[in-house]
Amino acid sequence: MRLRIWTAFMTAMLLIIASTSGIKVHSAAGTAVKAAQTGDFQRVADSGRLTLDYNPNTAEIRVTDKESGALWQSNPVDRDSDKLAKGAKKMDLSAQLLLDYVDDLNKPFQLNSFTGSVKEKQPSWSKVQGGIEVIYEFPKAGFTVPVRYTLSGDGLTAAIMTGGIKQQDKFKLVNISLLPFFGAAGSTDEGYMFVPDGSGALINFNNSKSSYKSYNERVYGGDQALDYPSKADQKEAIRLPVFGMKKDASAFIAVIHQGAYQAGITAEVSGKNNTYNNIFSYLNLIEFETNLLLEGTLNEKQVTRASQSMTGGMDYEVKYFFLHGADADYAGMASRYRHYLQDEQGVKPAESKTAADGKSLPLLVDFVGGVKKKATFLGIPYNTVEVLTSFKDAGQAANRLLDDGIANLALRLEGWTAGGAKGEVPVSLNADGRLGGNKAFKKLAKELESKGVAFYPAADPVKLYEGGNGFSRFSDTAKGISRAPALKYDYRMSDQMKNKDLKRWYLLKPTSVNEAIDRFTAAAAKAGLKHVSFQSVGSFIYSDFRRGSQPKNVTGTTWESGLQKGQSNLGGLMFDQPNAYTFPYAQSLSDVPLFASGFDTEDEEVPFYSIAVSGILPAYSEPVNLSSMPQKYLLKLIETGTFPAYKFIARDSSLLSHTEYDSLYSADFNLLYEDMKEQYDRLNEALGGLAGLAITDHEKLQEGVYRTTFENGKTAVVNYNNEMAAVGAESIPALGYLIR
Repeated sequence: MRLRIWTAFMTAMLLIIASTSGIKVHSAAGTAVKAAQTGDFQRVADSGRLTLDYNPNTAEIRVTDKESGALWQSNPVDRDSDKLAKGAKKMDLSAQLLLDYVDDLNKPFQLNSFTGSVKEKQPSWSKVQGGIEVIYEFPKAGFTVPVRYTLSGDGLTAAIMTGGIKQQDKFKLVNISLLPFFGAAGSTDEGYMFVPDGSGALINFNNSKSSYKSYNERVYGGDQALDYPSKADQKEAIRLPVFGMKKDASAFIAVIHQGAYQAGITAEVSGKNNTYNNIFSYLNLIEFETNLLLEGTLNEKQVTRASQSMTGGMDYEVKYFFLHGADADYAGMASRYRHYLQDEQGVKPAESKTAADGKSLPLLVDFVGGVKKKATFLGIPYNTVEVLTSFKDAGQAANRLLDDGIANLALRLEGWTAGGAKGEVPVSLNADGRLGGNKAFKKLAKELESKGVAFYPAADPVKLYEGGNGFSRFSDTAKGISRAPALKYDYRMSDQMKNKDLKRWYLLKPTSVNEAIDRFTAAAAKAGLKHVSFQSVGSFIYSDFRRGSQPKNVTGTTWESGLQKGQSNLGGLMFDQPNAYTFPYAQSLSDVPLFASGFDTEDEEVPFYSIAVSGILPAYSEPVNLSSMPQKYLLKLIETGTFPAYKFIARDSSLLSHTEYDSLYSADFNLLYEDMKEQYDRLNEALGGLAGLAITDHEKLQEGVYRTTFENGKTAVVNYNNEMAAVGAESIPALGYLIR
């Protein structure tokens, strides 16, 4: 209601201003300034490839790609003719910033930079190296937000200068959306928006899905320090801080260069709020948490708490890279992001024995060592460790694989530490005695390395299941907004509620995570190991809301320094379900995303993640044997050039009963060995000469049929259909592939 009153008030004010200053307006409800004429813009930067123009009257920017002639504007040029947008949504079309904020009672409000700043107090601006800085002042809300636009080569950098943000005590900023309508496509434009949902997905322009929920997800997932009573949806996470748009013959890929830990990405199709298709990112400054007080009693109630408004002490910086011609598609976007990873993030191509080097296809075999299990003695219950794979078992399994010609082998071992899986945070090579003890563990590591097998003992430096090794739940855990230690649960598959029958854990505070990484990698290096596999630290991130709250941006930079130290101790780091911040420190990746969530608003799943890391980081799949559709999953590995992985136990699967791993079905190594070997041989034949090479192109040929092109010019065409597919003069078998 307040927003509608404000809108009416601003309408009247604009009419008054128009009569005195000559600014053109419409008399219709929800007035918006007319699209700026060319003469209103001033040239403020030229990178050689791009030019940047600024309109001081409207605070609009315009980027011209001199190679293609494409124009990219911060706001739609024909927005005054939009018949769908009304009221505040109409005025949003003229904004470069959208603000979400709350009052001292956490009541939400929204404001855009057109009504709140441009029409209230003209933004001041000044030249900086390579561009300009614009200072938006919002006098009624009491906010000041500086934004800097600069050019370099083929890129535009748009940055919220967080050090200059000012807020009044009455209102607190929650989200700041940056350039929400940059490059917005109209109803006559052809193309799509790219969202980094899992493997990646496309949202076609004007797809008639305006009734569905818009895509709006947080980069690297939600804040794990918050208490979530239930798991809302089974969905993939954003693991790459990127988004993009293909419009007609041109495209851009946007990379959140700084502040990605607290970022979110939104994509909206035409027909929902206006007639445009737009995609953008935002900086999140406040987290909210709902807690149950007096849970399980008659006085149970919910209380919602808010954190402080925090930026994490770093600017929010988004780099837009512009593409055209054959590069203006999602494959070109992924290729440009790969170059960004190498040029600006220091990711170096890993040295690995790949099929392209004339070696066999890399294979990762993951074994679970020991798990906790309840037992009784003379009726007295006690906890013990059930041996699923001893160190001797693991060595024998590796020998069997080597004897069968699988020479390019990596072996990962979970649950090898004293107490088995879900025990103390490992900081040394203290192996469980029931699995064979320290001597047998070191012997296994030495023998595997001597045979050319990359051995990855797994460690989780994030989850504190039990105190010990110098870590305590009283002094080393991250805190939630309520200032209670961040206590986490697994969720039941049946109703997605907390499973209180399984072992819960606490989140280590970020500095303690760094300590664990440093101590463990130093111990591994001292013992002569070459590799370790880290869990959790690469797959999610969280704040620490203790006094002097530490937001996710600070956690991210803390972990970057910790991973850098870990890499300097021991170079061979593997990360499980890896987010992009691990890439500069990784030797290899495991459990990489090969699918998108399949949200209603999405139109096509694409292997953006796989294309981006191809040629620079060896990437292993999730366990093939745990897939519900193994035949199609094998085709997905061929389509994406991903290395296969399997997860087993060396002993009888009946031992899993009444343990926390009893859901680990299809994991008996001896029972499934022949199936695994047959599948591996098929993959090795298909990906010979391809695995480890960069992917240069990917395209959908027809429904269920895709072609991937590798840097050596070879192609892999996969057919997911249950019937043969004709591609030109060639036939692709049902549920089959063709390498050319």
